[in-house]
Amino acid sequence: MANAVELLVDLNKKITEASQDNDFSRLLFLDTKRRALIQSLATDPDFVSDETSLTILKYTAEQNQKLVADITKRMTALTQVTGNKIRMLRSYRMAK
Repeated sequence: MANAVELLVDLNKKITEASQDNDFSRLLFLDTKRRALIQSLATDPDFVSDETSLTILKYTAEQNQKLVADITKRMTALTQVTGNKIRMLRSYRMAK
């Protein structure tokens, strides 16, 4: 199962890149893949968790928590900007 742990590390890297690029659709796709992988690891009777894999899983959980908080902040900011632009356009229409 070391291969699965390597895949998890690779997915974490790609998720970080998608987050930095503000590519939310790719981020969601990769996160769905990561969740499925973690769930399959949890239900696989052949998966033996060693110190390395547990450390990676812990790191993944911590990074996911930080990522969710960061995305929530950014989505709130984007929503506010969009709302401001809509109000501006409505005001412009009314002024004509």
